[in-house]
Amino acid sequence: MLDKILLAYDESSHAQRALEVAAMLVDGRGEIRVLHVREMVAGKGRPLPRREDHEEANELIDGALAALKAKGAKASGVVRDAPSGRVASEIVDEADAFGADLIVVGTRGLTDLAGIVIGSTSHKVLHLAKMNVLVVP
Repeated sequence: MLDKILLAYDESSHAQRALEVAAMLVDGRGEIRVLHVREMVAGKGRPLPRREDHEEANELIDGALAALKAKGAKASGVVRDAPSGRVASEIVDEADAFGADLIVVGTRGLTDLAGIVIGSTSHKVLHLAKMNVLVVP
């Protein structure tokens, strides 16, 4: 049985499917930590969020938590910031800190060439994690 699942979550349809899978896997018995990582880019001497501000990120997490709790799952959420290229490390670090048995992450639709050249976050998580990782298409 899976006691603790870390769900890496963003605004993609893949992440929404990953949420559905995570809820099914705990089946009301385990706990899910929902993590959204805001990737930061350098800007005039300080990092700036790339996609959304902190309020938007919290709204994203709140929506995921509401969906999980409606399915009977025990869930908590967190937003973390990471420099560009370090999102996968933040996911794995949070999974370690949470004591996760499994990381569930959606995959994005990178082309085969882009995936080879720059690598996807889910691919990097697979290589960095010390626990099982489920990548949901």
